[in-house]
Amino acid sequence: MKMIILLVLGVACSSHPGVLTEKAKSLEVYSNKPASCNVVGKVVGIDENGSTELATNHALNQAAELNATGIIVNQEVPNGNKRAVHATAYQCN
Repeated sequence: MKMIILLVLGVACSSHPGVLTEKAKSLEVYSNKPASCNVVGKVVGIDENGSTELATNHALNQAAELNATGIIVNQEVPNGNKRAVHATAYQCN
């Protein structure tokens, strides 16, 4: 019985990082820093299959955990089949 519970928990916790969380769905991707915003951190989104969109979603998920309201993508880095998106997370008033 314990093994079944652990298996179910493991599957539930292994969601794809490129799928937006509920909290991240309200964040924006800014093209320029909006007025009245403060930096709350740097985030790096990664997608193992080379998708910029999924790597950006991963970055948005991380920014949401920092209570950001959006991100600015600073750099997209291809690395073989992987794609990384480096971004600055902002909290705007």
